[in-house]
Amino acid sequence: MIDQSLADELLCFFQRYLSFYKEFLQLETEKYNDMAVNNISSLDQHVKNEEAFMLKSRGLELERDKLVARTGKPEATFHDLISLFEHPLQEQINQIYNELSKVLLDLKEMNLRCNYLTELRLHRIQIDLKKLEKRPDLQKLYNVHAREGKAPVNFISKKI
Repeated sequence: MIDQSLADELLCFFQRYLSFYKEFLQLETEKYNDMAVNNISSLDQHVKNEEAFMLKSRGLELERDKLVARTGKPEATFHDLISLFEHPLQEQINQIYNELSKVLLDLKEMNLRCNYLTELRLHRIQIDLKKLEKRPDLQKLYNVHAREGKAPVNFISKKI
């Protein structure tokens, strides 16, 4: 068993951890929805926010590693830690674990969807670019629109 002080710290940490990943899932869902409706103007901001979340997740992982090391079992997973809590807290920490597991699976699925949609859009762009290579008249038209600041209908941000 772990002492009450460490148990409270771990509980608080995993609540913050769960909240963080819920927010990350929300961001990925918004990004996917914007990609699905071709809302190009918001994608750059989504990518910036996603980068910030990735940096924050690294910090959370370092904090998690330090807390878990204090339990005396530095290699323990979150699931392994549940049995180290006193019985009254085990139910609460188990509930957080289950909810976090679901959120992480949903985040992984949403990320796969975003990647698939991105690959699909990039494939279309590659096809359009090949068409441009073969048609000088279309190249001129594309260049005129590009100089005017108008993006073609199927254009997607290169940051994605």
